[in-house]
This record gives sequence, C-alpha cells and structure tokens, in this order.
Amino acid sequence: MTENFTPAKAGTQRPRLSKEEYAEKKRAEKDSVYQLADEAAKEIVSSPEKFKTFLDTQSRLDRYSAVNALLIYKQYPQAVQLKDFDDWSKDNIKITKGAKSISILEPVEYAKRDGTTGISYNVKKVFDVAQTNGKRPPAPTANRDPKALITTMLDSSPVNVEATNDLPYPNMAAFYNNEEQTLYVKRDVGDSVAVAQCVAQELGHAQLSINSDSYSRSDMGFQAVCIGYMLCKKYGIDTQNFAINRIPDKLANKEPKDIRFELSKTRNAMTDIHSRVSDELYKKKQARTKDYER
Repeated sequence: MTENFTPAKAGTQRPRLSKEEYAEKKRAEKDSVYQLADEAAKEIVSSPEKFKTFLDTQSRLDRYSAVNALLIYKQYPQAVQLKDFDDWSKDNIKITKGAKSISILEPVEYAKRDGTTGISYNVKKVFDVAQTNGKRPPAPTANRDPKALITTMLDSSPVNVEATNDLPYPNMAAFYNNEEQTLYVKRDVGDSVAVAQCVAQELGHAQLSINSDSYSRSDMGFQAVCIGYMLCKKYGIDTQNFAINRIPDKLANKEPKDIRFELSKTRNAMTDIHSRVSDELYKKKQARTKDYER
C-alpha cells in the first residue's frame, strides 16, 4: 500500500550545514590549499629539475598567478588549459569519469566597511583539457624562427635599444645597462638562437628594473634567467643554455611566503614582456594581412 512506501534513499541525505559550519568548512578548505602552495614553494627550490618543471607550468599558464602556478604544478604540472565544470559544459565538453579536480584560488571582490573594495580568495575546482574529451590546443612550434622573435622583442622593448660592437661580457649577445636605461645588442653574432635567448633574459633585467623600487643586477640575475627561460619556452626557442642548474641559497632559504613573493615578481615581469610581444606580433600579422589584400 502507498502509505507503507519507503523511498529507496531515505536517510542518505547529509544534514544541512549551518552558516557557521559552512564558513568553517570553506576556511579549512582554503587553509589546506595555501598549505599545498607552501609545500610546492619549498619543493621547487630544493631541486633545479623541479624548479624548471614549475617554470614550464608558469610559462604555459602565464595568465595564472604564481601561487596558482604552484598549485597547478603540485597537482597537475602538465596542464595546458583549465576550466571549471560549468565552463567545460558550456562548450559541450565532458569531464572524463574519475578525473580529479585541481584546486586553485579565485580572487573575489568585496566591499569593506569603509566603502573601499577588498580582495578575498575562494577555492575553485578546475580540470585540464586532457581530463576531458576536448581537443588539446597546439603546443608552441618547436624551433620557431628566432630572428623574427628577436625583431619583435626589440621592437616592443620598454627601453632604448642600440647596436654595439662591444659588451661588458664578451660571451653575451645583449646587455641591459640600467644607468643608461638601454638594451645593447651585439652586432654580427651569427647564432640567432643565442641572441634570442640573451635578448629575452636582458629584457627580463629591464622589466625587473621598471617594476622595482630598487634594482641590482646581481640580486636579480637568477630572476632574469628565469624570465628569459619562460619567454623562450613560450615562443618555441631552445632553452638548454639557460643556467638553472642551481637554485641560489638566497631564494632556497626563504620562507614559503617570501618564495611566493619572489616568484610573483618574476611572473609579473615575464607577463609584462609577453603582453607587449604578443601585441607587436598581432600588429605585424594585421599589417601583413592588409598587404595581401592590396
């Protein structure tokens, strides 16, 4: 009889959390994610190979903060394109059954009591395209034309560029002089890959100088190497000559919070350069299109 009917899932529903319990759950979740980022920060400075893997992750996912790049490195370092469940669904793409989500931090604006806007962070669950039935985006073209990239990097340089026959270091193809706010490029080097690598690194010095209240070439040397490495990795230029075979003690001995801060400065400088280079590449592509249409 109907009055004796018992739902098959009776009693399986979880009790509804109170507002306080829900807030505590979210705080614990966020604390766990920050702890994961701290673990990743200490992990990458313990090994040059792990540090390179992090740089590869940050280079591919340059729109993501250094903290989120650390989280992605720790959970799914090979990621190339991330979206949450809803955004993949909007594209009619399905998440692979059993795929484990990747936790990152999403900034959220809120109004403070004094009327100003503050930034808080919520944990966001995302999936890489490889965890879906979607098509992976193409990887950067290997051995991309270094001469074209050199021209584009120099055309989009935030500082003066001058050609020269002599540099302070004979084995270098380019050198940023902070006192003169000038990037010097050596004439007739011949090896365009080496020039592209050196220009990318020296643009790193220039951008770090612009972004910093105080600049020291020696103190920021490793950061500039990392910027050059990430830029070349992003644009398909060989990266074997970048000396990331030892992590400076000054960085390795920092607390996780301070490591994240240094990584953020490096990431921000890289994305500043990349943004200008991308804009310049787009302008040149548009100009070529107009020429074809004539």
